[in-house]
Amino acid sequence: MNTVRINVNKQIDGYSFSIAPSIRDFIKKLFPNAHPANNIFVGYDTKSDFEIYFGTLENYIYPALLGVDKNSDLKMLDEIEFVDNKTGNVLHKVTPRDEKI
Repeated sequence: MNTVRINVNKQIDGYSFSIAPSIRDFIKKLFPNAHPANNIFVGYDTKSDFEIYFGTLENYIYPALLGVDKNSDLKMLDEIEFVDNKTGNVLHKVTPRDEKI
């Protein structure tokens, strides 16, 4: 199963989304043309405004964080889990195979 865990760290002024080095290596092996990022920071105001106009931010964070821009490639992943860094709780799940991306 190709489950990707994205760590979510709530900070004073926003959220930091990151992936572990092992996930970066996995993505690079699965998608040789991918350019995964170490992390993406989004301020609270930006997240709130974004979600008013475009919907759930997480649906846009994971393709950017993983550095994969082809929808067909993203559909090869079974599940994306956004996990609270402090508690380990799953905050949000995305199933790219089922998404209309």
